[in-house]
Amino acid sequence: MLYLKGKCVMRDFFCFAETLISGMLPFVFLVFSGIYFTVKSNFFQFKYLPSSVAYALGSIFKKRKNGEVSPFQAACTALSATVGTGNIAGVAGALSLGGAGAVFWMWVSAFAGMIIKVAEIVLSLNYREKKDGVFVGGPMYYIKNGLPIAFKPLAAIFAVCGIFAVFTSGNLTQTNAAIASVGGGTAVKVTGGIVFAAVTAAVLAGGNTRIGAFTEKTVPLMAALYIVMTFGVIGKNLSELPHAFGMIIKGAFCPKAVTGGVIGSFTAALVNGASRGVFSNEAGLGTSAMAHSASDNTDGVKQSLYGIFEVFTDTVVICTLTALTVLCSGVYINYGAAASTELVNKAFSVIYGDLSGALLALMMCLFGLSSVIGWGYYGTVCCSYVFGNKGKRLFVFIYPAACIIGAVCSADTAWRLSAFFNGIMLCVNTFAVMLLSSFVNEKLNNFSLKRV
Repeated sequence: MLYLKGKCVMRDFFCFAETLISGMLPFVFLVFSGIYFTVKSNFFQFKYLPSSVAYALGSIFKKRKNGEVSPFQAACTALSATVGTGNIAGVAGALSLGGAGAVFWMWVSAFAGMIIKVAEIVLSLNYREKKDGVFVGGPMYYIKNGLPIAFKPLAAIFAVCGIFAVFTSGNLTQTNAAIASVGGGTAVKVTGGIVFAAVTAAVLAGGNTRIGAFTEKTVPLMAALYIVMTFGVIGKNLSELPHAFGMIIKGAFCPKAVTGGVIGSFTAALVNGASRGVFSNEAGLGTSAMAHSASDNTDGVKQSLYGIFEVFTDTVVICTLTALTVLCSGVYINYGAAASTELVNKAFSVIYGDLSGALLALMMCLFGLSSVIGWGYYGTVCCSYVFGNKGKRLFVFIYPAACIIGAVCSADTAWRLSAFFNGIMLCVNTFAVMLLSSFVNEKLNNFSLKRV
């Protein structure tokens, strides 16, 4: 260690870097690039939001070609990674630390993120490659194939950070939160970890087509089940809904007014809401572009409509319903102290009573498992890019085993590392997307609704 005047320089530098990269910097990158693409594309994400929902829902019943990944399956793989335990536990944390106003900034980050995800998907399909008969793509491929050779090291940096993020964001934190919601001792946790590992291994071993087939069945089902559960609580307290929305709008700009003075900082609402939105829907990270690259769709802009639907479903629908469930239920929120699933559990108990714990644990496990599998696919793409097919095969063997570690160990360090690596990925990806913006804007502005 290097010490200067009694201080550890390396440790202080890492703490500074972690604060910078895990804090406001990624959000600034996302918002400014989101505003830029929104204006340049003539508000593409707003104009095509209704069409994207209709297009995605209409794809559920379309038959796919054998041996190929359909556009809807690719979207479900991406959505399986984004809809995770953060949609429940993370939203509770955002409410307790940022107040109801955090939800408003979650929405802002979602609509800024939609157009970034559109750009990622357009670029990913345009610059993807075909290896061993299947399409692979993502930020490292549009950096490698779309930018001058001087930028090629950024592709490797993204892929390496992606591998670390897959184990932290995609596995350890998700498994830990999901299994912890079940309760019980070490034996229960180990058993839960083994179940997660076994299912993950079985799905990943089947490659793109098995992952797509699994996610297209599980993701719509689990999302619908959770939405019905939240509707039960909100429906019983429907008279509180206008007040809840009032708290969200008022708290976005004056959090002190709705938290009894506990949270007085506008920044607290903004940072907690925006960071939760980014972590939840992964817009700007470039990860979901890897899933969309596997699609047999040849039209990048048409495929990108699924990206709008993903962010809308994940953040505007599911995260918002979690927040409204808590706010409408009237349960006490201990502002300033980080909350987790226990806050949502109290809200569910208003209507579901003693069953609320079991129902919430079921949803946490379904969300967590789907996220582990979705991120597992991203890991195969990153490892294949850095280490080739041997690295990919080794990853498929090692990754499921990490579920057992995540189930029994504390995830505090994993959470910090995930924020750090996600921050680097977001900065690298949005930088690359901005450099390729002229290509994206041309594609978006030439797109016609008649083609949907």
